[in-house]
Amino acid sequence: MRFPLKDVTVRRVGRVRQVAYPLYADSFWQMSQTEFAMQVEGVGSFYACDGKEVEYSQATGVDRETLELYLNGSTYGAILHQRKILPLHGSSFLHQGRAILICGDAGAGKSSLTASFCLNGADFLTDDVTPVVFREGKPYIWAMSDRIKLWRDTLEQLEKDETDLHRIYPEVDKYYLPMTGAVGDFFRLDQIYIIEIKQNGPVEFDKLLGSDKFAAVRSEIYRYEYLQGMPDNEQFYFKYLMDICNNIEICRVNRPEKIGVKKLMHIIRERETVGNRFW
Repeated sequence: MRFPLKDVTVRRVGRVRQVAYPLYADSFWQMSQTEFAMQVEGVGSFYACDGKEVEYSQATGVDRETLELYLNGSTYGAILHQRKILPLHGSSFLHQGRAILICGDAGAGKSSLTASFCLNGADFLTDDVTPVVFREGKPYIWAMSDRIKLWRDTLEQLEKDETDLHRIYPEVDKYYLPMTGAVGDFFRLDQIYIIEIKQNGPVEFDKLLGSDKFAAVRSEIYRYEYLQGMPDNEQFYFKYLMDICNNIEICRVNRPEKIGVKKLMHIIRERETVGNRFW
């Protein structure tokens, strides 16, 4: 079973461990500062502890891709939080030497934009979960992905055939597209674009400042709700978020609902290419 971090022990078990003393618990998640558990009906149960161990049990008939979706998403996010590595909910790539992170709500176009850039000369870094580490107060993306999740209509726009691709769910038209990237390397984070969808009109760029900037990047923490059971992380992440705000531009991109992924990519690439950056 694949998992992004090679130094994490991943075991299939008959029954996963339980969180001994959860600080947060509901019918889906239970967690403390060092332990995490999750139960997904029809898929299986998952457990992570100390930033270095993962267990999973699987429901009858569940396929490998579905299990990996939860291992490489929510469980991976828990491991990063346990290590106090800041995970941001976005996809990233290297364009003309600049590491760019694309964030936004589900369906905003994080993965599709990243794929479009990478199929047009950019270097792939991460999809969906982006670990950010800090060196001397500067944020760096830790490239840990080798595939990207795309809907069939996006694949069609990018002129990619899904015939030989694996679905992320058996009956959902979303697929894993293999990508070539610098897995394990670190790249200085230069830019965050937060994509938001509007009804119509032109693509608009809004540079965020002050408290708006801080609030925007804070809202992009992957599985922020985990922190209800991990209070120690709040003080670490406050400093990390301030380091991001002090070092890079964060820009909201308001894009019309019906715009094609290639067109949006060209508009953002033009902004990057002509130097419409603020530093």
